[in-house]
Amino acid sequence: MSQVLPEVFAAAVRRDGASPFLTYYDDVTGERIELSAVTTANWVAKTANLLVDEYDVEAGETVAIGLPPHWLGVVWALATWSAGASLTSGDGTLAITGPDFAVKGERTTVASALLPLGGRFREPIPEGIQDYGAEVYNHPDLFVPFDAPSADSPAYDELTHADLIGTAEPIADRILTTRDLTTRDGLEVLIGAIIGGGSIVLCRNLDPAKLDRRVADEKVDRVLED
Repeated sequence: MSQVLPEVFAAAVRRDGASPFLTYYDDVTGERIELSAVTTANWVAKTANLLVDEYDVEAGETVAIGLPPHWLGVVWALATWSAGASLTSGDGTLAITGPDFAVKGERTTVASALLPLGGRFREPIPEGIQDYGAEVYNHPDLFVPFDAPSADSPAYDELTHADLIGTAEPIADRILTTRDLTTRDGLEVLIGAIIGGGSIVLCRNLDPAKLDRRVADEKVDRVLED
């Protein structure tokens, strides 16, 4: 198995690209979106191209993800690694934030309205903040890195790509979770599902009264407690 996260994900796309990979619910807005591995890869490529072409992200730089549990967090994590940068739990060279604008990058801050399909903000946003939804669709579905990461490249804080891959337990099940998949604990689930061929049902603002029905509807094998 490769010890580089973009290659591990690319292998998962080749292995079973059409099946559901990440299903997202928000029980406040009623949103549901289902992404196959291929669809996720398209979003990742667009975002990686955005990071490199528009925001000049280079290998060795850091990206802070300040989103709630959301499918776009997964896209940003995978795009960051594709671009050769690493995730950080602290202040990043670049940051992606939600509509609360709570996180700022040292050089660049990008915000998502967290609308369906990654849509742009409907109202003006603060000066100096980039609108992800207004930019990402202009970029291609194929990304070719200028400086691809290696196994010992930083991936999350002090952890390398090899560290994250080596410590993730393969997950073959369909998992339901409310966990932020871009934290250290969440990355274990995300990478485990990529390695093991599993899939994830990610629920934000989960209504406990809907849990049993969701488990049945989504054919969930296991509910992962936070």
